[in-house]
Amino acid sequence: MDDVGERVRLPDWARDALPPRWADDLDAAAGFVRQPAEVMRAESFHVMAPTRLSFANTLVRRMTANRWRVDCKDVEIAEDGTGFVAYEIEAEGVVMHFGAFSYPPLPPGHQRMFRDTKVEFFGALVDGPLDVDRLRRERAEFDQNLWRGRTDSKVYGWTVASRSGRNFDHVVEALADGRQPDPDALADRGGYIIRNGGFYGNGRLGTRAWRSFAAADGPLARPYHVDLFCLYLWRLAGFEIVDAAARAANPRAAGLAPKLKRYLGVGNSSGLGTVAALARWPARLSAYMVTRELAFGYVRSRRGPLEAGKLDRLESLLARAEACYRDAVEVAPALAEPREHVMNALRGITDDVRRMRTAAAAARPAEPYPWIHLLRQAETHGSREAAELLQSLLLELYPEVDAFGDVTTAGTAQECAVIPQMRVSELRNVLESHFDWVLALDLNAPGAREFFWYRSEENGENRRGERSVDVGVDHETFIDVPGAVRRLYDSLDAVSPHTTVATFLLQNPEHALAVARAQLAPTAPFGEIRESMCGRDFLPSDGIRCFLTVLGLELPSPNSSRWVRGVFYRGAPLPADLATGAEIDWILPLTPGTIPPTDSDAETPCPV
Repeated sequence: MDDVGERVRLPDWARDALPPRWADDLDAAAGFVRQPAEVMRAESFHVMAPTRLSFANTLVRRMTANRWRVDCKDVEIAEDGTGFVAYEIEAEGVVMHFGAFSYPPLPPGHQRMFRDTKVEFFGALVDGPLDVDRLRRERAEFDQNLWRGRTDSKVYGWTVASRSGRNFDHVVEALADGRQPDPDALADRGGYIIRNGGFYGNGRLGTRAWRSFAAADGPLARPYHVDLFCLYLWRLAGFEIVDAAARAANPRAAGLAPKLKRYLGVGNSSGLGTVAALARWPARLSAYMVTRELAFGYVRSRRGPLEAGKLDRLESLLARAEACYRDAVEVAPALAEPREHVMNALRGITDDVRRMRTAAAAARPAEPYPWIHLLRQAETHGSREAAELLQSLLLELYPEVDAFGDVTTAGTAQECAVIPQMRVSELRNVLESHFDWVLALDLNAPGAREFFWYRSEENGENRRGERSVDVGVDHETFIDVPGAVRRLYDSLDAVSPHTTVATFLLQNPEHALAVARAQLAPTAPFGEIRESMCGRDFLPSDGIRCFLTVLGLELPSPNSSRWVRGVFYRGAPLPADLATGAEIDWILPLTPGTIPPTDSDAETPCPV
């Protein structure tokens, strides 16, 4: 890594998203932004980590800064955990309410699919003050019509969830016995009580479209904030449900301790559909990645000497990261780096930080770009995941990068649409400069297009089939970007360079999507995954990990090449914390120690 590498040209929308005072810093950062050829590869996605710019993190900061009020108003939960919990939310002048309905548990080992006809939890986030009758109508519509139900634009979204098969009953039993559940046991079993089952909004099933409330720059205006707010509400609902179920079994039951509530998150497991989303929305993918890489570039561009406080903070974060990896579930080496390798590298990086501190104390000449020096050292410790995690942790030392969230919002507003007046000669130039990686691929090589992707009619989810074995190739959904681009490029050989794109597409309409993507590329430099996702060597789990870390999933753990699990909001603030308006240091939380039975919740209990 050179001190200043080949500059990535920042799109105008990225610069325009920030106030003029950022101009010099953006110019400096641009020289340190990694090239798309390095970032947009499966091997980079294989080691991605969430950052403070991931959507779950930006939502928590907004909730805290604006002191969102999330009040539990009603709870009707039986001993078996079935019943109802309702919340009223006041967020920046907007009032909403959320109702969570708890159903009987499904049989042990049940794997919930996208459109299961049975769920364990159903919730609805609705505009306006609490209206229990309205929530019950939403439940009835869901129950009676399953996934064909209809709601209206007063509803931000429907959401479903399920119990942690290993933690839910354990927590209820412990509380009913008047004691706190074992924190180490909870951590070993995933660190959550409730697992996300999906969010259905943005116009689906009649819900309110995101752009209708994003345009007003309200509390849920940022991409994915509405989805992730429902995840946060499931976390709270889980706490209320286990507390109430324990009280139903024993009126003298303990309440779940605040330390445990803060530590526990929301489980999540996502599959192939997230890879399809990355392929189909290049403008959005570029917006996420431009923001991330611009923030990394900003940190690399910081000059020495460093303040001692930053080194202290970084050493503390590295220690917490090592502890989290020690407690994390192990994964197959082919799907992620062995946890032990990452931990060993984190120890080595910690030693590097200590040497930096010693050198600073001895007033030795400082490196001109100290973080680049540290990142180079990190690459020598044998773990790409640890080196990538270090970049994420460095952002914690520079909270001013939070302003880059506006870059994401601006980027997601870009449209992938045909520019009809462009000449074919210009289109060829774009393909040769921005899709040179496609033109270098041998798409006829064995295994290059071994798989095809399709949408299952049975459960509504994306699936992957083998071309030579499985039926349904004629129902293939679009994910083969290299194939589409190559076919477009080859078709231009017989076309006059002076021909307009409009004329070309009138005669060759099948290339419209590829043309639009190509024309978008100059303003979406990180919009394409530079792999054949239909190829034998592509691991879908790498693409899933990319998407989930952008959302804010912690410690992603592939449990197969098609599914990645992890946890959101471990350590995140509770409503009482939000009320103070003070940001708490919640990332990479350590497992709480033994908690006395009397250390019950000091917050106001939910009405029964």
